[in-house]
Amino acid sequence: MGQPFQEPTSGPTFRGTLSGDGRPGPIEERLGRRLIRLIDPESDEGVRLLSEGHVDLLGPDGTRLGMVRAADALRRLRLRLEQRMHGKVAPFERDLAAQGIDRLDGWNRRLTK
Repeated sequence: MGQPFQEPTSGPTFRGTLSGDGRPGPIEERLGRRLIRLIDPESDEGVRLLSEGHVDLLGPDGTRLGMVRAADALRRLRLRLEQRMHGKVAPFERDLAAQGIDRLDGWNRRLTK
């Protein structure tokens, strides 16, 4: 027999992803394992949740960034791209990393208004 249903004791949780170039994916609002809704990360609510550190973030390759302010996560991703730019990579990879840094900087400005 399964466990009886229990009401959650806490409010909703928020989870989201950041791609390697800083683009955020939709923010999931969950109550337990149940998906309540998806929040556009570019909406005012999404920006507020990200900038205040209310979203449990996953970075590239599933790297768990945790419940950090998005600006802190973006700084970590920027450092990763800078290291990639200065490593032994093909010129097009350097260009992609530079474009990613530009995108990260744009998101950082939006989140720290």
